[in-house]
Amino acid sequence: MYKLPENFDLNFLLGCFLEMVCFGPNMTRLEFTRPEKSIGEEPYRVVICVEGPLYYQIKAQRVARNHSDSSTCAPLIDFVLHNVALVEQIGLSSLKILFDNSNYIEFIADEDAEFESYSIYLNSGEVIVV
Repeated sequence: MYKLPENFDLNFLLGCFLEMVCFGPNMTRLEFTRPEKSIGEEPYRVVICVEGPLYYQIKAQRVARNHSDSSTCAPLIDFVLHNVALVEQIGLSSLKILFDNSNYIEFIADEDAEFESYSIYLNSGEVIVV
């Protein structure tokens, strides 16, 4: 639908870990946070809601999240509490999040679709819809 902004900062998840994974009809919600450096500091949070194609790799096997097959949801829980090592942009708008255990989550933007593939809710309040 839309493309990532040209000046998009791929470091937006560095220092974060995956805190929570939520599943809904046709959506996977990934909630990331960065550990607080001092007491009382407001935590840095980023939420990514994926409605389009989502793939993940666990134990060198690439799997597609199938919204009609709940068994493809469960392995995503293995990513919880793992640190983000790197975020890569693939093509114009797809993203791959690599974790400290060498596994990854990848969401593919369908630029020809009339609906969004994923949305990123940044800590600043900015929302990026792709």
